[in-house]
Formats: sequence, C-alpha cells, structure tokens
Amino acid sequence: MVAQEFSRRVGDHLIHVTLAENIPSIEENGLIRPVKMAAICSVPTKSLLLRTEALKLRSAGISARLNSQAWLVAGRNQASNFLDGHSLETWSAQLDDRLFFWPKQKGEAFARSLSNRGDHVALQLDSRLFYDAFSAQIDLAPINTGSAMRRAARRGDWIYVPAQASWDTFADNRIKRGLTKTRDSVTEVSLKTDIPRDILASLRL
Repeated sequence: MVAQEFSRRVGDHLIHVTLAENIPSIEENGLIRPVKMAAICSVPTKSLLLRTEALKLRSAGISARLNSQAWLVAGRNQASNFLDGHSLETWSAQLDDRLFFWPKQKGEAFARSLSNRGDHVALQLDSRLFYDAFSAQIDLAPINTGSAMRRAARRGDWIYVPAQASWDTFADNRIKRGLTKTRDSVTEVSLKTDIPRDILASLRL
C-alpha cells in the first residue's frame, strides 16, 4: 500500500487511546513504547508481563501509567487454542514493544469502553502523514491483538501484516489460513518504534 490507499483503508484519522494523566509526559517526550519506557525508568521488562493492574512508571521527565493487560490474561486457560508460536508471556512481551492505534470510530468506542478504568483521551493523528513518517514500521491487524476475551481469535506473528504489503495480502491473510471465510478489514494499527515529540506534534489533529 501507499499512503493514499492506507488512508482510504483505515480512514483519515487514527486514534491512540491513553490515560489523561499521561498527556503531559506525551507532550514532553512523544509516544514511547512500554519496553522503551521501562528501560528509561530502570524497571525490569519482566515486571510488565501480564500485568493485571495499570502500572506507573516514573523517571526524570517521564511520568506515565501503562494500561493493564487484563484482557489478555483473561485468555490464560485457552492460550494454546489461540496462540501460534507464542506463550501468553511472549505474546505479552511483543505487545509491549509496539504502540497501538485504531481507526477513528473503533478508537473512540475503545476509549468509551475504558471509562471505568479512569479518564482516557483519544489522540487523533492524520493517517496519511502517519504513513509517510513510519510506513516501514507499521503493521495492520484485523483483531484487537491484546484481547483474549470470550472465544479469542487465533493469532501469531502472522496476524501482523506490514502496511507496505498489498491490500490483498492483508484482507485474505486469514482466509488463506482457513480461519475466516470473508475478507478482513483493519481493526488495529501498530507501530514498532517510538514517535518523537516533534513528529507527534506534526501528526496530531
């Protein structure tokens, strides 16, 4: 995909959902992946795994609270049924090495679903500019890869399709694996790098 098709498939806006208390640190430091934030704060990355409560991280210039992974932990008893090539712990770890975004309507709905977990903010980013800045590090997924509630959808590293791949590669990914009968649409956009403060400012709407 190129920027124009990416924007058409995910919409003009991407949403990043975060706790309102994180906004000052984000505006000062940009968006930082949990594993990188833990390293900056001298917190062992193992302490992030399968956290069932929000986790506060603090260091010079950084004060942020990570959302829990309770929705993933909910699938503990069915992990072997929905994970390919991963344990629940290794899946948790790879989630923390990404930043996550949503198409606008899904992102706003996700933010509302977190209302009982504190005040959340939905940061809006220009999707075409986002693609221009990070195309080689963007992956698309047809599911919320951090949730294993109820009957969790099958997933492995293959669930993440690079945004630079063709639309057909993404849309038919699960059909070719015999997991679905209909073509997929984008539910989740993830980024395998951090977004520096100045670039984030240029992407925000």
